[in-house]
Amino acid sequence: MARTTKERDFMDNHGISAEWLGNYIEGFRGKDGNLHPLLEVKRIHSMKVRDNCALIADGLGWTGFLRDLALTAAVLHDAGRFLQFVTYGTFFDGASVDHGDLGGRVLEESFPWERLEGESAKATVLEAVRLHNKKFLPAGLSPEFLPVAEIVRDSDKIDVFRLVRRHVEENRVNDLLPRLNVGGGYSGELVRELEEEGQGSYRNVRSLADFLLVQLSWAFDLNFAPSFRILDGDGTFSWIAGRLPSHPAVDPFVDSVFRHVEAMA
Repeated sequence: MARTTKERDFMDNHGISAEWLGNYIEGFRGKDGNLHPLLEVKRIHSMKVRDNCALIADGLGWTGFLRDLALTAAVLHDAGRFLQFVTYGTFFDGASVDHGDLGGRVLEESFPWERLEGESAKATVLEAVRLHNKKFLPAGLSPEFLPVAEIVRDSDKIDVFRLVRRHVEENRVNDLLPRLNVGGGYSGELVRELEEEGQGSYRNVRSLADFLLVQLSWAFDLNFAPSFRILDGDGTFSWIAGRLPSHPAVDPFVDSVFRHVEAMA
């Protein structure tokens, strides 16, 4: 089907954004011309999140401006990670700064907004970037911003699931998460958080078991059926569950995740 003139007008916003991000990242190369390996991980992650977003958007039938705006926000979602790492030497927000908020500030100050088409582009992208890493989306979020914020969160989670799985299977999870205790069981704080809120947060993560449990809880924060289908097709939820230690408070939660996934996929 041929695209309408209106659709064609907005099809390059995400291309402009990817080009800008690539040039921005170049500024973080060392004197030897190399990018720190963890920054390279984030560079690749940004592109994969954009690709995930395209798959979800296509599964939802999004076209034109909405699809392009979603891909724009997706490719820019981690713009704050690069400054965070060179400033603080960590990606752990609890020991540094909220990288979503930092990304919003970086984009406010450095991104060429005048090159983007669409009156709502700047506000929608900035809101999605700031909110992509928050535990929950605010209840009063404008319907104008909600779809893009939701699809960026789903797209990000899909690649983080895959990234963590690959590092665990290759026995190099500490390359990705240096502070994490690969052994050990669940922290009591995390188990209580799950019981009270139904979702875990990084602040209570101490071990790999904790981290995987938090990831499993993300099933309740996915927004779109294509996201569930992608992850279910990867075998993600079964893979995580197979690596979680049995626990009387955790086992029923794991069962509830699988019921939810079955209903949503």
